[in-house]
Amino acid sequence: MKLLSFIRLGVLLFLVGMISSCEKENLYDYGISKIYMPQAVNQSGGVNINYVVPVGTDSSTFNYTLNTEQQKLNVILGVSLSGINRTSYSVDLKVDTDTIQQLITNKTLDANTILMPASMYTLPKSIRVAGDSVSKTFYLTLNINELKKANYSGKILALAVGLANPTPFGLSATASKTIVLVDVDALVIGPAVEVTSKYIKNPGNPFVTSAMDPGGRWGTLADWVASSGALSHNGVGGFSKDGDGPTMDMESGWGSPLIKNGKLYQTITLPAGTYAFDPSPWVWQGTKDVSYVVVAPNASTLPDYADIATSTSVLFATFDKPRVTFKLTATTKVTVGVVVNYVQDQQGFKTKAVHLYSYPKHL
Repeated sequence: MKLLSFIRLGVLLFLVGMISSCEKENLYDYGISKIYMPQAVNQSGGVNINYVVPVGTDSSTFNYTLNTEQQKLNVILGVSLSGINRTSYSVDLKVDTDTIQQLITNKTLDANTILMPASMYTLPKSIRVAGDSVSKTFYLTLNINELKKANYSGKILALAVGLANPTPFGLSATASKTIVLVDVDALVIGPAVEVTSKYIKNPGNPFVTSAMDPGGRWGTLADWVASSGALSHNGVGGFSKDGDGPTMDMESGWGSPLIKNGKLYQTITLPAGTYAFDPSPWVWQGTKDVSYVVVAPNASTLPDYADIATSTSVLFATFDKPRVTFKLTATTKVTVGVVVNYVQDQQGFKTKAVHLYSYPKHL
C-alpha cells in the first residue's frame, strides 16, 4: 500500500514538473534570430559562400528563371530568418566589388573570373519580409543580350551580393553575403548533350583504319579525309597504334618527315541548333607550331593552314583550348576537323576520340 502511494506521488510530481516546464517554455522564444542568405550556404554546406549559376537539371530545379520577351535572366536569391520569431523585418541589399577584386587578386577564384559589370545587372535596393513569413525571394536580374557579348565568352562573372542595415534583427556573421558566380558559357550555351555517334562516322574509342603501313603502327582513318600532307608515313597518316592504343594522330620527327598543311576532316549534315566540336582530351599534345581545330559551315573541305587565321567563313580554336562552338539557323553541311603545319621537328598530337555536342537549352 505504501509502495502504491509512493508511485502515485511520483507520477503527480512528474506531471507538475512537466506543466511547469511547458509554462517556462511559453515565456521565452528559443533560438537566436538572425537574418541570412540561404544561397550563402546551400551549395557548399558552409565550406564557402559561393553560389554557382547555373545549377539544376531542368526548369523546375534551375537556380534562375527566364523572361524571354524582355531578354532577362533572373538569378534566384533570398533572405531568411533563423529562430522562431514571426515579426516582420527588412534589410538593404548591397554589392561589394572590393571582395571580388580581392578574391581575383589572391587567385581564390577561377582564372577566368572577372567582376560582373554594373551595366549587366539590376538588384533591388531593399527587401521587406512580412510577419507571417520567415523568408522571401528576390532576383539578381541579368541582361541576356549583355551575357551573349563575345568578350564574356569563356568567362565567369562574379558579384558579391550582401545584406546591410537590418531591422529589427541582426545579421548572420557567416551567411549575410553571397558570391554569385555566373558561368557564361554554361548559361548562354546550356548543358551539353553528346550527339557524336549520331552524326560523325568513326569518332574513336576505338578509331578504325582503311589502310595500314607494313610495320603496323601508322595508318589512315576510315571515313576521314586526310590531305597529302597528313599522309606522311609511307602514304598513310592520321592514325597510330602504339602503347597509347589506337589514336587519331599526326606527328613529325623521330625519323618521320615534317607535315606541311596536314588536314584531317569529315563532312556531316546537322539540323539547326547550337553545337560544339571538340577532339580533346588529348592523349598527347606536343605541338610547337600553332595548330587548329576547325569548323567550316557550308563547305566540303577545310581551308589551307595559311588561310585559317584570317578566314571569315570558318570557326576555329587552337589546340590549347580546342572546343569550337557554332550555331546553325537551318539544316547545314558542315566540315569538322584539324589542321596542322609542322615545320619544326619532333611535335604532334594524339586523341582517342572526337566529340560533337548539342546544346538544346541554348539561350
